Amino acid sequence: MIKFVSGAVVSVEENIVVLDVSGFGMEIICSREALSLCKPSKKVTLPTYLAVSESGPSLYGFGDDFEREFFLMLKNVKGMGARTAISILRWLSARELIEIIAEKNLEKLEKVPGVGRKTAERICFELKDKTKKLFTGKKGTYERSDKLMLVRLALKELNFSEGEIDRAIGSLQTNAKIDEESEEVLLQKALKVLSG
Repeated sequence: MIKFVSGAVVSVEENIVVLDVSGFGMEIICSREALSLCKPSKKVTLPTYLAVSESGPSLYGFGDDFEREFFLMLKNVKGMGARTAISILRWLSARELIEIIAEKNLEKLEKVPGVGRKTAERICFELKDKTKKLFTGKKGTYERSDKLMLVRLALKELNFSEGEIDRAIGSLQTNAKIDEESEEVLLQKALKVLSG
């Protein structure tokens, strides 16, 4: 199992990233969040998953461990598989999908290329309870606090990546007095974390 890969970005084409890993050119099929981290010549570390099928091995890359965990659940939905799961994550983030599943928003899910009504229904049915169990109470992931959700939305509007936002939210959960401080103060602290 290849848990993560670190290297300099050689090229980015559609959803394929090539990393120079100690002189080896490693081709990685990436989610939208992983792609947002990859700029030519930039050194990155991507959580990964190696899938082996009849057509050969494929390495999938993610923006963070949270997204990788969600991918592992998504690919196990009946009739899904790794390639379809990464295709969905190219259009929607893990957090967006969790909200869609919680709300059973089939129409939004059907807008993803290759996802029809039956597939959308299966995803919502099979993952609703699993996502609740997996993400409830995990630091730096799916926070229930309204204040932290507002900070997350503000950072997203400022065009920070999901990985950067998770790092800032995780720092707030560890260091900030969330119940005592306003959303404005928490946002300022989050921005300080990201600028440091």
